[in-house]
Amino acid sequence: MNSFKYQWIAQNNEYDNDFKTKIQKAGLKFSPAFLRLCWNRGLTSPELIEEAINQQPTIFHDPFALYQMDLTIERIQKAVSQEENILIYGDYDADGITSTLILQEAIEAIGGKVQVYLPNRFIDGYGPNIKRYQEFVDAGIHLIITVDNGVAGHQAIDYAMQSGVDVIVTDHHEIQESLPNAFSIIHPRHPKGNYPFGELSGAGVALKVATALLEEIPTEAIELAAIGTVADMVSLTDENRTIVLSGLTLMKETQRVGLQLLLKDSLEKNDKINVETIGFIIGPRLNAVGRLGDPTPALEFLSTFEDMRAQELLVYLNHQNTKRQELVKEITHSIIHKVESLEEVPLVIIAGEAEWHPGVLGIVASRLTEKYQCPVLLFHYDDERKIYKGSGRSIEHINLFNWLSEHREWLMNFGGHSQAAGLTVEEKNWDSFLKAMADDAEAKRDVILQPIPLQIDLEMQADEVSIQLIEEINLLGPFGIDNPKPIVAFYDVLIKEKRLMGNDKQHVKMEIKTFEEDKNLTGIAFSMAKVLNEVKVGSRISLVGDLSINEWRNKQNAQLIVKDFGSNGPLWVDCRASVVPPDLYQLPSSLFVFDSKKYCDLFADKIHNSSKVITYFDQLESELDGLANLVIMEPPQDLTQLKIIYQKVEWKKIYLGSYVSESKYLSGTPTRKNFADLYRFLQINKEFKLEQLGQVAKELQIPLVKIKTMIVVFFEANFVNIENGLVTMQEHRQEKIDLLSLPAMQKYQSAMKAEALLNYETIDVIQQWIDEEII
Repeated sequence: MNSFKYQWIAQNNEYDNDFKTKIQKAGLKFSPAFLRLCWNRGLTSPELIEEAINQQPTIFHDPFALYQMDLTIERIQKAVSQEENILIYGDYDADGITSTLILQEAIEAIGGKVQVYLPNRFIDGYGPNIKRYQEFVDAGIHLIITVDNGVAGHQAIDYAMQSGVDVIVTDHHEIQESLPNAFSIIHPRHPKGNYPFGELSGAGVALKVATALLEEIPTEAIELAAIGTVADMVSLTDENRTIVLSGLTLMKETQRVGLQLLLKDSLEKNDKINVETIGFIIGPRLNAVGRLGDPTPALEFLSTFEDMRAQELLVYLNHQNTKRQELVKEITHSIIHKVESLEEVPLVIIAGEAEWHPGVLGIVASRLTEKYQCPVLLFHYDDERKIYKGSGRSIEHINLFNWLSEHREWLMNFGGHSQAAGLTVEEKNWDSFLKAMADDAEAKRDVILQPIPLQIDLEMQADEVSIQLIEEINLLGPFGIDNPKPIVAFYDVLIKEKRLMGNDKQHVKMEIKTFEEDKNLTGIAFSMAKVLNEVKVGSRISLVGDLSINEWRNKQNAQLIVKDFGSNGPLWVDCRASVVPPDLYQLPSSLFVFDSKKYCDLFADKIHNSSKVITYFDQLESELDGLANLVIMEPPQDLTQLKIIYQKVEWKKIYLGSYVSESKYLSGTPTRKNFADLYRFLQINKEFKLEQLGQVAKELQIPLVKIKTMIVVFFEANFVNIENGLVTMQEHRQEKIDLLSLPAMQKYQSAMKAEALLNYETIDVIQQWIDEEII
């Protein structure tokens, strides 16, 4: 499969009769396509299916199974009973904000005196800040509790502990070489612990502490934990699935005024609340505030119960989110412009500018990683402090945290996960850091450039798609990390319609159908207008993506959200027109094929230096090595000539130009009357020069291309002699000759057949001919 972006890993195993019998006995009534999907995902029994589709899961592990939870709860209870001043030190993203509020509300519920502090990323940075800790210690804080941070905060935590202020760390980020010297550390992957699920978010960890503290799960905190869990993109399995599904249910009846206003403002109905609501509506707004400045308004937005204040804060959140979107777009476009100007995309993109807003660089890095399929590290340069502070994102097979660990000598500090990290580089180490990463990227070239695998869960036909099937699939959700949306494949579909969408015309809407059925399916390809530009209506391609329900004016329609496209064999690109498109000349690594030596020579100087030009009659040897595309500039005299070239290389793309200066197909086959008219002309005129063929064609009202072939036929039949450009009538011959069977006529008819196929049939028909005649 020649695919645009991913390496497709197909899986379409038919379930066995035993499975079918068990499903029937269990009374599970699902569509055959859904059952195939379950089978392919390892849900091979009714029990496993029922567990996977359960929308009210109850997996919630004992919070005291977390290492040092008992010690932590005792310390918090002591602080409350002795009226100590407690500080909750949070983080500036959605996970940190919700973590802070969960623990604040829990401690206040048992009478604790709580202050909260959400660090400003531009002033305090991520995690414990020693200057800020000093201020709180001096102000009389007795106990500091970190949420969604702390496992890398050695210096600040050491200071607080040495100053007599206990620090309780609650975190979920990657643990580095050593843990800080805190009073206690609550972490689901604590090296001395044995907690059964290590993928909690910061809000999930805070919820466990709150549950242990209150001796029951605080219902009002579950929706906050769901927001933090989804927004921080952690695994949506095990108890995270319980947290998210429970939180979504509770959110429909939320008592939080800010959430009520936001959901009313963004959704037509509250029953439409789902993971996307958090991922695309709630999370981005909470994050935007912290990305651009002080995150405290986002915390107040979630905690206030005053309608007027909540409305004011919603306006502010929306404004910050819009500003964030504009900054992301501006920086993304500037980097793309720079990358596209290079001869090739770097193995790792590293860039830093003083004018780049540091709060949005993580989002930009994510988008560029997705676009270029390579690690991306983007930095804001602080001229006053002489440092580069940045965010990084990585591809699946490059662990960014481990990679940065290999070059920690050049880093002031860093932290994060396998796919995302934050880091700071001093200006004096910047060039050394760039060189070290570039050299290491070169050593990792094969790993970085290997295709990103895409697991295909189900192969389908268009007639299998229905609203019912999509609703069945959605029962397996919520979808996210470790439980991705099922990817379905439609092989060899026909593009019936295609049009561009969106203000900037970057999206594509297609109507597709499979050959076995007449039913059409709508496909939406976001931000793929450029890469799908060469796929024309009438093309046959394969599409993969996820199925969704589009609602418009109370009408539901199934649609495929396209993730990638490809083709079995080369992708055919229709370039047939009256003139050659100028950009066709500059196709790299391409073989341009002509029928005419004259046109071949004319074209040779125009092509890209990595491409080659030949005629169908040239010998094809090893000079084709390294070529990826075949460009059919003229149809051959015989389709066999095309077959030979087609089979020489596993072409990725075939560009069909097939330009003709004289159309044999449109002129038609020379008839017996045409031959009789030309014969009579020769009897009268006896001879004429070849340069006068145009005049002869005009006089006889026969197309020139026919006249040329008919003269050759007469020559083969010994009716005429051609010497030094002069055509002379020969003496009359008695034997009867079938002119239409002579070689020149056979050649003409073969050329007509080739032209008819390559110039006047659809790409779909041409591909079918290839399948039948060659493959």
